[in-house]
Amino acid sequence: MFISVNNIPVKKGREADFEKMFIERDRVVEKQEGFVSLDILKPGKKRIMGGAAEDLPHEYQVMTRWESEEAFRKWVGSEDFKKSHSREIDKTVFDGQSYLTLYHSVEGAGAQKEMVKN
Repeated sequence: MFISVNNIPVKKGREADFEKMFIERDRVVEKQEGFVSLDILKPGKKRIMGGAAEDLPHEYQVMTRWESEEAFRKWVGSEDFKKSHSREIDKTVFDGQSYLTLYHSVEGAGAQKEMVKN
């Protein structure tokens, strides 16, 4: 599994605007070969064992999971990606530069709950 996390700083008070952008997105990533899932993670809290919770930086994470790094790279190089990321957006929502972090999962170390079919 290959995981891409786009870390996006959002201005305080503009969270609803940012979330709306993703709710109303074109959703072409879902049609890409090798795409597994996408999650939008809200800024959270950091808690060190036994300590008080602290706010994390005001960043959202857009996490996509892919069957492979190759599938992710094909998406990033595709015309669909260019078209999806060229739409007009309100840049005043952001509070700095976003950055990307990329991960490979440790095979055999993860867990997933099986869905029960009725």
